[in-house]
Amino acid sequence: MPLIDRTGRAPQIHAAMEGSEVDVRLTDEQRMLSKTAILIAADLAPDAVGALVSQQKQSRHAAQWAIVAEAGLVGLHVPADLGGGGGTVVDAALVVEQLAGALAPVPYVGAGVWAPALLAHAHAYEATAAVGSGRLRLSPVLRRDLSGLARRGEPGVAFDAQGAHTGLLIDEDSGGLRAVSLGEPTRSIDLTRTLRSVPADASTVDVGVPLGGVLTADSLQRVDAVVLALLAADLLGVMQRALDEAVRYVSHREQFGVPVGSFQAVAHLAAHAATLVEGARSSMWHGAWAADELPTSVALLAARQAKAFCSAAGREVGELTIQMFGGIGLTWEHLSHVRQRRALMTSRVLGDESAQYAAIADERLAARETA
Repeated sequence: MPLIDRTGRAPQIHAAMEGSEVDVRLTDEQRMLSKTAILIAADLAPDAVGALVSQQKQSRHAAQWAIVAEAGLVGLHVPADLGGGGGTVVDAALVVEQLAGALAPVPYVGAGVWAPALLAHAHAYEATAAVGSGRLRLSPVLRRDLSGLARRGEPGVAFDAQGAHTGLLIDEDSGGLRAVSLGEPTRSIDLTRTLRSVPADASTVDVGVPLGGVLTADSLQRVDAVVLALLAADLLGVMQRALDEAVRYVSHREQFGVPVGSFQAVAHLAAHAATLVEGARSSMWHGAWAADELPTSVALLAARQAKAFCSAAGREVGELTIQMFGGIGLTWEHLSHVRQRRALMTSRVLGDESAQYAAIADERLAARETA
């Protein structure tokens, strides 16, 4: 039985106005969801860098994905009447944060969030339900620079393609989605994710269920808002775990008879990293909430801001925590470089902070010119 009820609506962050205050605390159900995600993430977490080599990931991916799907986490944010879990983007963000923090090598953002969101907006009920149950796994195909979804006829890269049956891209002729065959795995800086090449002439694949109808420009922007917010959650999870592990280390590692965390220079590194993490959390929560509750253009701006802040913060927190680990943090055997690699990859997907701030500026200036 799924841990998440796929027939009812999952809770949201409270946003009811009470006078001049807004309650943005998580609900009891969302705290329970987060705790569930922590347990699942711990079960899927690699115990060493060696567990993330291709052969190891390949041998375990089916069982790992089954755990995620059976818990009802795939397509969690998609409305129940469209074949999803009936939850919110905030709910999905809580799951993404924990899986990313644990470096779980499961394609949750790509196959568990992005693909179901595209299918739902295309009104592909059967396909969304098949993905949610774990019977079908689709990987979004991005442009080779990872800046956005690929179109039919251009070479691309299947993102989060571990165990994927096919890739999912935009067919501009029909205005809908098309499933295509995947090429060989490509080298990636991120050891926790699998990328696969998709040639320009990739053949169409029949996945056994309809892929829905036309995707409007508004629908594609809404999907972008959702994915940007959840990429921000991914970055938050990585930086939060990096900080937690680094603080634990400096609290116990002694030098000159005292914990190195008692040294002012180390404490300042930790304090600065903690400030960045809290700022990232506020940005991400707002972006995730906005993706459900605000008009598309406003939601996209909020998600871009969250992705921008978390991209910059994630890279800096990673560097700070590697410094806190000292010499051991620079070794291949330590997971610090795996976290930093994931943060660097995630920051590039749909654009890093430079791309997001440029898009925000363009949107603001265009609105001012038409005002």
